[in-house]
Amino acid sequence: MHESPLPATTPGTSRTISLLLRQARRARQNGEHHLGCQAAADALALCSLPRFRRQRDEALVLLALHSLRLGRLTDAVQYGLEAASVLDFVNDAAIRADVLCTVSMACNEMGLGQDALKYALEALGGARLCDDPLLLSWALNRAGLASFSALGDLEQCVGLLQQAESQARLAADDVACFSALTNLGVTYRAAGLQQEVLGNGDEAQRLFLLARTQFELAEQLARSGNNLHSLATASINLAEIHTNLGNFADSKAALARAQTLAEEGHFTHIRRNVDLAEATLLHHCGQHQAAAAALHALLAQNDVLEFDMKVLAHESLYRLYKECGEFQQALVELEALRRIEQELANQRSSTQGWAIRKELEITSAQLATERERLQAERERLRAARLEAEKAVADARMNELEKAALVDPLTGVGNRRLLDLEGPARLARLGSEGGGLAVVVLDLDHFKSINDRFGHAVGDETLTKVAQLITLRTRSSDLVTRYGGEEFVLLLADTTVESVLVCCERLRLAIMDYSWQEVHPLLHVTASFGLHWCDSPQSWDEALRAADVALYRAKRNGRNRLQLSGDDEAGQTSAAP
Repeated sequence: MHESPLPATTPGTSRTISLLLRQARRARQNGEHHLGCQAAADALALCSLPRFRRQRDEALVLLALHSLRLGRLTDAVQYGLEAASVLDFVNDAAIRADVLCTVSMACNEMGLGQDALKYALEALGGARLCDDPLLLSWALNRAGLASFSALGDLEQCVGLLQQAESQARLAADDVACFSALTNLGVTYRAAGLQQEVLGNGDEAQRLFLLARTQFELAEQLARSGNNLHSLATASINLAEIHTNLGNFADSKAALARAQTLAEEGHFTHIRRNVDLAEATLLHHCGQHQAAAAALHALLAQNDVLEFDMKVLAHESLYRLYKECGEFQQALVELEALRRIEQELANQRSSTQGWAIRKELEITSAQLATERERLQAERERLRAARLEAEKAVADARMNELEKAALVDPLTGVGNRRLLDLEGPARLARLGSEGGGLAVVVLDLDHFKSINDRFGHAVGDETLTKVAQLITLRTRSSDLVTRYGGEEFVLLLADTTVESVLVCCERLRLAIMDYSWQEVHPLLHVTASFGLHWCDSPQSWDEALRAADVALYRAKRNGRNRLQLSGDDEAGQTSAAP
């Protein structure tokens, strides 16, 4: 990440910064990312004084977004985390969620699936605090892509992306809607290519057709908004999927449109994508020499070529030479591919190292600031010895404690948040209709996990369970860690039957997760107690009823769901 040298400020600096940031925002909407990147960089260079802190934050956020769109992934991560490090979790929740979405996308494109999922879930938590449909759309969008990269869960990814599209339409935002549709198509195409490699031709074709439908919907939306970057992106996506489906004439026409739009908008990254897609089309059409020439011409742009583009080009050349029986040339491409993939691994490692150092730097700064504040407060109280001032300090401390509503280990809500939201949501039942399920979830034999494998494995288990729950609940639901290995969920729905289905999916997701990735001998199950409320009632009584149901589930054998009010022989769900 490189910033321009800081110039001396003048009386007109504030106006100039505002103008540059306005240009960068307009470029974000129009897809003119080269112009936006330059405007944001110029604004950042002017923000040297403390009074320009807010403008500096916005410049970093815009630089991260424009860098991502231009394929400068390392810059996108570093600008984005630099911005997130100075944004307050509560007061700046919307801006912080926005920039973490950008960081998640950059990590995803670099192959850092777990990091992408981590930042996407953090963004989703911030978006839910704001209750903004547009922000929720972007966070759900990134969480969907990250869940496919990190967990390989196509169904979960599609569900999250469909929620993202729904929230984007609710917000009436074409750009967010286009992104959700496009990413649905990209995911279906990626899954289709996987099936093709496995030899499942019929399933691959089905997924390719689903991808084409999403890309066509995205193109219609881009045309209605006349967004050059979106139109160019839609055209290149359609060209690639037509090639996969064997519709070579349609692919050629889409490539021609993409080339024209890329040149008009000066989208160099998309122009290179066009070159790669054209080489792939030539290969599929049997024009091997022309395809090889196009790929070598693309690789000749080595200084400006992104890592993923280099990998795809060398992979295509390898397959082409192997198919033609030119095994010596194929070996050359394999060796080049290995070198490039090592470079990519080094870049990933460097980016992860930078992110870790940044988090440590932030934590150290926060601790130092808090230590200084507490020392100053202690000295002041010792000198003044006024009970009234001590009472004010105690009240302020209570306010700070109430503001801490997030569990630091798992990232979901904590008991404080549950104590605030539980009574309020029960009280609203009479006016809003429907019902509310209070669900207490407890991990079975969790103490033995800590005893056998250590607390580090126990902590990672709790974090993974929180992720599984968050990805399988809706934006309107509340997920909290009540304490230890116990979680409490508040699920709003129309019927108790639909909540039972949701809880059963959660139980199976926890039981079927690949826990061997955490520890080879680890297996995790959970027991559920559920209390259904269709009218206002005492929060303590509702929570107690769910807790009693949980104990019944434990007594009945664990790894099952128990509904409150059922007797010992009542119906429960459990693994066979």
